[in-house]
Amino acid sequence: MSPGFRRDELRSRYDISAISEDEWHEYSGYKTAEFITRYLSRTEVTSNLLLNAGAGVYEIQADSWSEISVDIFPTPLRNRQYAVCASIESLPFQAATFGAVVCVGEVLAYCDPAAAIAECARVLVPSGMLICDFGNSRSFRYWLRHSYGRAADLVTDYYNGAPGRIWVYDPAYVKSLLTSSGFVIKDALGTHTWSALARRLGASVQLAIRLQRHLERLRLPPAWADLTTIVAERVLAAT
Repeated sequence: MSPGFRRDELRSRYDISAISEDEWHEYSGYKTAEFITRYLSRTEVTSNLLLNAGAGVYEIQADSWSEISVDIFPTPLRNRQYAVCASIESLPFQAATFGAVVCVGEVLAYCDPAAAIAECARVLVPSGMLICDFGNSRSFRYWLRHSYGRAADLVTDYYNGAPGRIWVYDPAYVKSLLTSSGFVIKDALGTHTWSALARRLGASVQLAIRLQRHLERLRLPPAWADLTTIVAERVLAAT
């Protein structure tokens, strides 16, 4: 289990009203948004309430869903119609409230994933859907390094050129957390494969992204992707 960061450690990066993404995160954000839209558009559950868990400055605005945003910081939630300042490790909602929970943008990189996933399970209705993402410790970027394949490890990554510490996880570990919380995994997306390999070989971010776009149709195994996004259905009460 990985301990979360203190709130003050994240304030300068996330307690803001707007974000200018670097090219690496802009690409992964675009791919993740496509994936989310595809699944939300075809999901039918008993509740149309959608929880944007760890929303930051981003709204999902999916057709037929009523979005409620949660974040630990107040600034990005300003001007939202429905928003709550709270931790995803202790959500202030009754059980079986939401038809879907979206927890992306590497939110799990900064918190206890076991607590966060258990809370997502608690607030979802039966057959409700969770879409979450996380940095993959089996990414090409960590190949032959100490972090590679570890269940959880704290690594240094770069965001807009600035270094920062984040947690990355072995997909098998995250899947075990989902299973123990009563989820069945329905699908997974791997983002940044060719680009992760290019960066491991010393390429710049810009060159790596160009390579990724050029080789998009020649898919590498998602198990080696830098970012893993999972769709899971809540079928059992958390154990």
